[in-house]
Amino acid sequence: MKEKNAKPSPVYSRAKTWQIALTTMTGIGQMVFYVLMTSATYIGNANFGILVAVTGVIITFSRLFDGITDPIIALVMERFKSKHGKIRFFTMIGWATMSVATTLMCNIGPKLHLEGALGIVFFVLCYVIYIIGYTFCSISGQINANVLTNDPKQRPTISVWNTAYSYLAPMIMSVVSMSVILPKFNNIQSTQYFETLNIVVVAVSFVFYLLSCIGVSKFDKPENFENIKIGKEKEEKPSFKDMVNLIKSNKELQRYIIAAGSDKLAQTIGSASVVSTMLFGIIVGSMSLSSILSAIAMLPSIIFAVIGSKIAGKKGSLKVMVDWSKICIVVNIIYAAFILFAPASMIGDLMNKKASSVALGVIIAIVFLLLNFAVNATKMVVSVATNSLRMDIVDYEFDRTGKYMPAAVSATYSFVDKAISSFGAFIATAMIGLIGYTTTVPQQGDPLTVGVKVITVVLLIGFPIIGWICTILAMKKSNLTFEKMEEVQTNIAYKKSKLSQENKSEIVEETVIEFTEE
Repeated sequence: MKEKNAKPSPVYSRAKTWQIALTTMTGIGQMVFYVLMTSATYIGNANFGILVAVTGVIITFSRLFDGITDPIIALVMERFKSKHGKIRFFTMIGWATMSVATTLMCNIGPKLHLEGALGIVFFVLCYVIYIIGYTFCSISGQINANVLTNDPKQRPTISVWNTAYSYLAPMIMSVVSMSVILPKFNNIQSTQYFETLNIVVVAVSFVFYLLSCIGVSKFDKPENFENIKIGKEKEEKPSFKDMVNLIKSNKELQRYIIAAGSDKLAQTIGSASVVSTMLFGIIVGSMSLSSILSAIAMLPSIIFAVIGSKIAGKKGSLKVMVDWSKICIVVNIIYAAFILFAPASMIGDLMNKKASSVALGVIIAIVFLLLNFAVNATKMVVSVATNSLRMDIVDYEFDRTGKYMPAAVSATYSFVDKAISSFGAFIATAMIGLIGYTTTVPQQGDPLTVGVKVITVVLLIGFPIIGWICTILAMKKSNLTFEKMEEVQTNIAYKKSKLSQENKSEIVEETVIEFTEE
């Protein structure tokens, strides 16, 4: 005979593969707009006559505004209640807002002939509107994952779809924009080119956001966003106080911010264009190899995203995040030794048909290729586990406080992430200044010195290793193991079951009272 108050087993809600595939297409919609907005500097210059340097300053400061909007919009989304849910509503609001902003910027603005101060003000206003819309879509996309599934075995697979889309969407859109649309305008990024590109972007993104709404429709319902009230306490809408308390009291979120934030900063530093130029243009001697490797690495990265999700589904996101951070450190130390001591310039000589020894050049090239794949593969596994762990933190907070705040957790991390990563370009620029690049930037063909090798290794490998060490130390005392998350889901199921019984009892009592009064 079962005990009356025995806790139920974890109740897992799972999504079908096609639902995950469609829901995560919010990422495609964002990437479609991203391809357009990477040309913001050209848009400002062609449509409003804004100097490239001025546009660069505007875009840089917009990152600060972008970070500020995250917690504000997250709070709006957390407080919003509707019988139809909230994800689809805010996804389409975000799409409409971005569409209005880019249409004003690319199609309507140029016809107003705004130049000088008016042109700058109009461009800034459009960019601000765009950021607000992008934030709505971004946070909606992040909370999708939590409502789709709470099964620790299925959650990591969401990152696989996100990874695949993040590779394919910009690549396909770049081909469309540069190889199909741009040639129609004599390969000049003119006002007419951006008018056409924007129409394509708005239309294509609408299709993918609509498909995303179809995928999440079954899960986007009010009961999936309800808090767990204790006893007869009044349910209160989330406030800024709750968000502050979230950061202040949730130790797991604090650890996660340190771990993921340090990794993101290192990633931002390592991905700076000056680092790529020093590695491929100066050390290897062939910038074209960078583009070739990026294209080739796409498939292995997706494969390892799948492998990472399988491992995380069996061992838990925390364990995979920590264990593979250690593997990343080992692989990158080997990679650093190769860059510092191997004659990597023979790869460039081989590609330029100047190799003194073809056989040795081929061997060096193969080793370099394999090390690149190993570095990207191990990073991908950590990335999958990191994203999955953020979903666990949402449920942990739900169990801890009874408040379901997926948008607040995502926005809190996103705010800190953007604040930290904004220093990435500055750090990279400051570091190359130590080897003489103060008034110029590295270019292919520059002399290969010990300083270039050392700084390249520090930026590309040194900072990431520091980031992984921070991850290992920060997550050392974390309790969000696979077993703990099973316990969390059990607790949530028990509390929801108890709440449901209390609600039924209240309904019966009210019915009896009404009947007695009659």
